[in-house]
Amino acid sequence: NQLKEYMNKQPQSFFQIVLDDSGEIRGFFGVIFSDPNTLRMFGPFATDMENEWEEIAETFFKNILKKCQLWKDIKLRVAFTPKNKLLKRFYKAHGFVQYNAERTMVLEEHEWQRKRSEINALKRGSVEIRPYRDTDFPDFLNIHPKGAYFNAPYIVQNLNDLHSLIMAVLDDRVVGYVYYEDFKADGFTDICFLNVSQSAQNKRIGTKLIEKAIEDSFKKSKIKKIEISVRVDNTA
Repeated sequence: NQLKEYMNKQPQSFFQIVLDDSGEIRGFFGVIFSDPNTLRMFGPFATDMENEWEEIAETFFKNILKKCQLWKDIKLRVAFTPKNKLLKRFYKAHGFVQYNAERTMVLEEHEWQRKRSEINALKRGSVEIRPYRDTDFPDFLNIHPKGAYFNAPYIVQNLNDLHSLIMAVLDDRVVGYVYYEDFKADGFTDICFLNVSQSAQNKRIGTKLIEKAIEDSFKKSKIKKIEISVRVDNTA
């Protein structure tokens, strides 16, 4: 389901699939242009095809490399869990190196209902939490991490009913944001980015942004859990 949503939302990117004799998808490999110089890779993945995995993966990857030859200075990035030994071995063999490590944290809806009264007790004070506006872009660009897998222009150009960008404004200046994507077919929201400017940290602004993203997501009937990936060295 998540794959189908991405294929529908990302016309500028491309996916390859393997079908069995009945027409069911058994494997795929896709890439998304997260900025003009970066390809974010999904897979290769295959189900019930373990004996053919290496051959399928190599075929997919060669097709990707052929397309990459059309552009200069393209960076390839991929994310996968430590348990996925096949992907780790595959990408290591192709010269990929680790540039960061993350853990995924999950919040179920019933857990949020239990904790929300504690979080709602935090007063917002003078911080305004609101949706993104076009005039926010310069501040957003300054706060957004350089080299992130989605760059700032890509994010704002792809905002829609499933992609949301919420800003924190203090003294008429954007000091933080949260960007998240809804995958209704799979029943979850992925909080992709949460950042607060250094001058505004330690004021619970990040907590308020997270709270807004969670509340907005759980108001949607098909969303049952929230996921967020954080660096393993992030102890905040």
